[in-house]
Amino acid sequence: MPNIAILGCGLIGETHARCLAELGAPLTLFADTNFARAEYLAASYSGIAVDDPIAAIQSPEIDAVYICTYHDTHAPLAITAAKAGKHIFLEKPMAISEHDCRNIVSAVKEAGVLCMTGFKLHYSSLARKAKVLIQNPLVLSAQVMDKRWPDDSWANDSQKGGGNVLSQGCHAVEILCYLAGSKPIRIFGEGGNLHHKKLPLRKGEGVGVGSGFIDTMAATVSFENGAVASLVIGDSGETPHDGKFSFQAMNGIRSIHLYHRLTELSYFDGECEQIFSGEEDGFLNENREFLSAIMDGRQPETNEMDGLRAEMILLRGFESIRTGKPQSLIDLP
Repeated sequence: MPNIAILGCGLIGETHARCLAELGAPLTLFADTNFARAEYLAASYSGIAVDDPIAAIQSPEIDAVYICTYHDTHAPLAITAAKAGKHIFLEKPMAISEHDCRNIVSAVKEAGVLCMTGFKLHYSSLARKAKVLIQNPLVLSAQVMDKRWPDDSWANDSQKGGGNVLSQGCHAVEILCYLAGSKPIRIFGEGGNLHHKKLPLRKGEGVGVGSGFIDTMAATVSFENGAVASLVIGDSGETPHDGKFSFQAMNGIRSIHLYHRLTELSYFDGECEQIFSGEEDGFLNENREFLSAIMDGRQPETNEMDGLRAEMILLRGFESIRTGKPQSLIDLP
């Protein structure tokens, strides 16, 4: 098993630590600029706490790092880790600009390390069951609609976090591509800043529409195999039946619906409906996949190219909202 360093000891870092401990992985270092958080996790898992993520990356005892920090730090930490020869688990979103994502991809390829992008929904047992039940769908829909994010949330800061659409939307577009089984070729988006208008634009990039950054996007996505999809992302309020995440796919006869944080799957085979229930097991399964990929010396199922693709789909959606025109995705990986 690889020796692991957790960079960023907040809620997500703690979740990954719990999963890794369950899987028997050695948790060696915990790094956070808030040293108290690092100390808390280190004490919980018999590791060592440090307040410098770079020092943790450069430790000769470490084989792999989990980057669970603010989104604007993903690129510098991932690039440093790659250059140090460490395998990387990179929480979503990969970064908050295409430039940063491409720099991560280049550093990973040059170093020859593994980089797994954390798309927990991809590894949900019921998402994988849905992929088997509904092959070659014609029409799909994806909705990630959260409760309203506080204006003072770091993730809603356009420079530190990128906002809710960029942060959460990567889950939606990744699942769409997974279920469609085809490359996306075009996106047309509508939306803008509907209810965070007091928050500033991201400096220098002009990603906002109106008086703030984009907090809501409704889009259509076309795929190379002819499939079409609707995509809705925002923080205007969870729906009472489906919850935060809702995904549907139809192939002309059969259909599926994933909901309740992907713990419920409704399947219609053309004659009758079946309901499958499960657990919210994506976090545990994605950690299992990362450890397995390292030990087997193979690429993880979702790697840096998947992270880049998800980022580019969303940013092209933003461009469509700004210009009022559909945007091509044919150059995506």
